[in-house]
Amino acid sequence: MQSFFQNIWVKRVISLINLAYVAVIAVLTYATFLYELEFRQGSQFSFLLIYVIASAVFLTLMILTRNEFITKLVGILLPPLVFLFVIFNLGDWVLIIPAFIVAIVIFFAASNNETLKVILGTVYLLIYVLGLIIFFVINFLFGGSNVETRLDSNLANYPEVYSMYAEQIDAINRVNFKTTANTGSDSDFEKDAQGNYIDNTISPDGKMQFYVADVQDNNVGKVALYVVPYGQDKNFKFFSLKQKGIKKTVYNFERGEVPLVAWKDNNTIEYQARGSSKIEETYVVLPEKNYFEFLGIS
Repeated sequence: MQSFFQNIWVKRVISLINLAYVAVIAVLTYATFLYELEFRQGSQFSFLLIYVIASAVFLTLMILTRNEFITKLVGILLPPLVFLFVIFNLGDWVLIIPAFIVAIVIFFAASNNETLKVILGTVYLLIYVLGLIIFFVINFLFGGSNVETRLDSNLANYPEVYSMYAEQIDAINRVNFKTTANTGSDSDFEKDAQGNYIDNTISPDGKMQFYVADVQDNNVGKVALYVVPYGQDKNFKFFSLKQKGIKKTVYNFERGEVPLVAWKDNNTIEYQARGSSKIEETYVVLPEKNYFEFLGIS
């Protein structure tokens, strides 16, 4: 077995395989630049296990072929690529740590010229340190400290916010699901053939979706009505890629107030503040995608 891995052609083939790891990290970096990665319920541990094992296997292969040109190139390319991966997913340690470890280890393990390692190592260190400082400064200046919690069927997972709306759960359900009456009973809600509630938030043509959220800020807070694209998410076995950077703020209500909201047509949304008899409407045109949302710039 040892002689097998010492064969020069075996090593060259393995070094080519190492490019697959770079490709996967590059695809994930690009995907998380455009989308928000959300793990499916109960899938995070399975993904982490596979991801860690795969990273360990590829790192082993890289070390075995550290003298090959392609592996040496991988050692140079991975650190700056992983820097972008870190920036786009900061805080999501499940994604960041394995790739970061692989990048650092192979950078030092690959048999590149020592002078080159010193020069690139210094450059990469400056990129990481200065890049993260700039990232945090921009987020501090433009990002704010707003905490947004959707008012939907998952609200019970956020006890502090849930306590504010515990007496308005029926009103929240009427925002999110279609109704035929207002008697206060389950029979008010429309159901499909399988007995599931019919979503009220999706536009008739299926291109947009609204949601109502509690927003906690440095002031008194608010309840915001947003419209986002619908049907643009990418779903995979372990996670979903949620469209981000496209969001229209339709109206801001007082915090603690659950409005009535419904689509009038494909582009017009109607809303009524609690206690008000006036029904407002807004023609919705979604803004262009904000590619700098990861910096907190809106």
